[in-house]
This record gives sequence, structure tokens and C-alpha cells, in this order.
Amino acid sequence: MKKIFLFLLILAPAWASAQDMSEEVRLDRLLPLDSLVSLAVQNAPLIQRLSMGQAQREEEIKIARKSWMQHLALTGGYNYGNVVVADQMATPQDISTVFRTNTSATYTVGVSLRLPLSEFTTQKNRVSIQQYAIKEMEYQKKDLELTLTEEVIKRYNDLKRGLTTFKYQAQKVEANEAAVQVTENHFKTGTASIDQYRMALDILTTSKIELEKTKNDTWYALKSLEQLVGSPIFR
Repeated sequence: MKKIFLFLLILAPAWASAQDMSEEVRLDRLLPLDSLVSLAVQNAPLIQRLSMGQAQREEEIKIARKSWMQHLALTGGYNYGNVVVADQMATPQDISTVFRTNTSATYTVGVSLRLPLSEFTTQKNRVSIQQYAIKEMEYQKKDLELTLTEEVIKRYNDLKRGLTTFKYQAQKVEANEAAVQVTENHFKTGTASIDQYRMALDILTTSKIELEKTKNDTWYALKSLEQLVGSPIFR
């Protein structure tokens, strides 16, 4: 008899642990599926990396479109010396021209462009290459989003199934515990045999083992989905 009661005490912590998880993790607190998919796509490191690669390609396109400016040169000059200036002097009798010499400084500024003809087609090709790379990355992102969506749906369904199974397994354990209590009372009064009492204990033990297995599977599904989403999945 002492061994039987000791066995019940050993099973008690596992049942308490299962109850704790049932209180903390409930199906009605799970975020909607579409929210989980959005979070998974938003937090996916590879998608973020592809987006950064697209931004880099956009900057390279801007540089390629301005590459012609490297062939643009600004020129300037400065001269200092004597300059002969002709002035016309008018009088009532005659108009005469007077030449005089002035010392002055002159400045010149200009722009020159030396652009190979091939630069026009080369620049266009460089831009096209970057644009194709951006499109390719966009397709990669869409493929990854589809893969993520499928995996989130799978793990979400696994978790829902696990939580539902856990709920019914917990109810089964409660029913079997009540049956053990009734059988124990009958055993004490002599209306139940030791074999009947042991059978009730075996059924309870089996149901608790199943409950613990369901708990572990559900916990794995929870953590697996949480890791894929990249953030908490419960409200």
C-alpha cells in the first residue's frame, strides 16, 4: 500500500507541471495566422539582407548614371600684361584715333568634356545589369516569403493540434485520477480487489505519460514557431 501512495506522489509533479503550461499557453492567446506570417517575413534575416542588397544596387545605379561627369573638366586662366586700347577723339574739325597702353589682368573660365562614344552604351549596360540584379533579388524574396508562409502554417497547425490534444489529455488525466480515488475507496472498504486498484493506477500512469509526451511535443512546436517568427507568438 505504501508503494502505491509513493507512486502517486512521484506522478504529482509531472501533472502540476502540465497544469502550469496549460495556464501560461492557451489557444485563445495565440496570435492570428496572418499576423504570424507577417512577423516571420518582417524578421527574416535573409529577406532583410536581400533588401539591403537591393538598396546597394540602387545606389550603384545612381553612380553609374553620373559616371559621365568624371570626363568633365573645369579650365581657367589668368593673364597679366599691357593692353593697347584705341580711343576715338572727336573735335568740331576732325575725328582722330588715339592709342594708349594700359596694364591689366584678364581671367578666363571654361568647361571641357572628353567623353568616349562607347561610354553611352557602357553606362546604359551597367544600369541594366543593376536593374536585373534588383529584380532577381525581388524574386528571391518572394520565393522565400512563400517558403516562410508554408512553414509558418505548418508549425502553427502543429501547435494548435498540440494545444488541443493537451487539453483533452489533461481532462483524461483528471478523469483517471477521479477513478483511482473511487477505486481506492472501494479497495479500503473491501469492495475492490488489489488488481482492480492496480489497473486503475496503470491507466492513470499511462494517461500521465501520454500527457507529458503531448506537453513536450507542444512545447517543441511552440518554440519552433516562435523561432521562425522571430518574436513572441502569444498576446
